[in-house]
Amino acid sequence: METSQLKRIPLFKDASDQELGVVAHFAEAREVSKGTVLMREEGFSNELMAIEDGTAEVTREGKKIAKLKRGDVFGEAGLVRDEKRSATVTATSPLKLIVLRYGEVARLRARAPEIYGRIEKLIEERGG
Repeated sequence: METSQLKRIPLFKDASDQELGVVAHFAEAREVSKGTVLMREEGFSNELMAIEDGTAEVTREGKKIAKLKRGDVFGEAGLVRDEKRSATVTATSPLKLIVLRYGEVARLRARAPEIYGRIEKLIEERGG
């Protein structure tokens, strides 16, 4: 993955080139079609995802609670806090995603602590 892809995501845009290099090494690009369920409410957390392009819908107990678009990050709270998913996320268009798995996010704590701190701050801001 190229660091330029990461800079388009607000979570990563002000990170140092060194930390972006670490994330780029760990991250995976993924494309999914419209209608793909990315995460299920009450499911176990094993990935943090950022939308590089496209849109998605967030539902809880079957009710729409949010729309996600380019630059949005989701899945962080359950992943870092080791909790079950609080909502379902479904692609509402074809999506290009940047994905970090559980092990990679854990490695960020040591290898890219500023970015890991931003993930924790995002969780706190969202009430996690």
